[in-house]
Amino acid sequence: EAVQAIKWLVLKLLEDEQLEVREMAATTLSGLLQCGFLVMDGPLQNHFEQLCKTRLPKKKKRGPGAVVDTIPPADLVKRHAGVLGLSACVLSSPYDVPTWMPQLLMDLSAHLNDPQPIEMTVKKTLSNFRRTHHDNWQEHKQQFTDDQLIVLTDLLVSPCYYA
Repeated sequence: EAVQAIKWLVLKLLEDEQLEVREMAATTLSGLLQCGFLVMDGPLQNHFEQLCKTRLPKKKKRGPGAVVDTIPPADLVKRHAGVLGLSACVLSSPYDVPTWMPQLLMDLSAHLNDPQPIEMTVKKTLSNFRRTHHDNWQEHKQQFTDDQLIVLTDLLVSPCYYA
């Protein structure tokens, strides 16, 4: 029961209005997953994937060259919470590739062009993944399909990765 209460609290804090609180909740979640206190399971993955699907309206152009940013903050926070959750899961396995990780990396890659702070979260996650999995990459890449490897290779060596 205490485990569920802690899980609920961390998931709630991932959706906090304050960016720093959300980021710290993600770091905490990653640690709880890494030490085995919480388990990465289907319902948790589905929860984050649903949050990531929170729709953000397109930027509307008004007049010559004027762009008005009309993204509701609550929608951006929910979507960022989903991305932070996926990121925490990926970063919770720094030196191996569990069966669920390739799909989560693909889910994250879909948010590389999202507004800030989502884009930066994805870039940091990919950077950390590359750093922690580089040494045993020949072994790790066996966990990915050919299509996933193509996407991942493009992400990890593309110009936007270093931007």
